[in-house]
Amino acid sequence: MPLLLAGPGFRMSQTGIGLFALAGVSGAIAAPIAGSLADRGWTRPATSLAMLAAAGAFLLNQLAAPGTTLGIAVLIAAAIILDFGVQANVVLGFRAIFSLGAELRGRLNGLYMATFFAAGAGGSAIGGWAYAEGGWRLAAWIGFALPAAALAYFATE
Repeated sequence: MPLLLAGPGFRMSQTGIGLFALAGVSGAIAAPIAGSLADRGWTRPATSLAMLAAAGAFLLNQLAAPGTTLGIAVLIAAAIILDFGVQANVVLGFRAIFSLGAELRGRLNGLYMATFFAAGAGGSAIGGWAYAEGGWRLAAWIGFALPAAALAYFATE
């Protein structure tokens, strides 16, 4: 996203990109909502919804041309939706881990966090490559494909 915002379409400064990033912080309200849904026994549907939100945020990015007022509004909405989906998914994953016995929690929590950060680093590397090779469109399509693939895998459990 910073590459797109700093590029010729939006020409944002570092300050503008930082202010844009603050919009995504509003997705933090997903944590208590996801926790509440999990407490009601709706972990599977909430996880599916979180993955759909993440995938849908990248589809939403495809709707408006960069550099327009609509383009920035769509990007802000997509950032909020994406962060909402990611935050909800993390909370739901932690909830599943902490519902297990104490002997499993420590190991699984460490594995969960290591996997989460490794996947984030891999996604950043793929995103940078995709942006360099095919611009924002390719990066966004790959961004859509990854949570969509996770959702398809999740549906097979």
